[in-house]
Amino acid sequence: MGRLIAVLLMAVALLAPSLAVAGEGHDKAKRLKEAGEILPLESVIKTATSKKPGRVIEAELKSSRGGYIYEIELVDKEGVVWELKYDAKTGEMISTKEED
Repeated sequence: MGRLIAVLLMAVALLAPSLAVAGEGHDKAKRLKEAGEILPLESVIKTATSKKPGRVIEAELKSSRGGYIYEIELVDKEGVVWELKYDAKTGEMISTKEED
């Protein structure tokens, strides 16, 4: 039951007009992208969904050891939620894990 509620809440989040980059703030993310410090979120999402097909339910930019990472959560066709982490500058995958 708890998983169903979580999936429903995530589905509601999908109804938003666009994905928000949380954590660092939209303005900072825009400045970092324009300065070439991070890749555009769209390109990282394209990479993520090519490796793990599903619908993106959350994307977050976070500081990490002097750099930045994108944390992308998606739900696959079986309803399993995955967290994918990517280096925001290089687009290299850092980790993939199934969420509980």
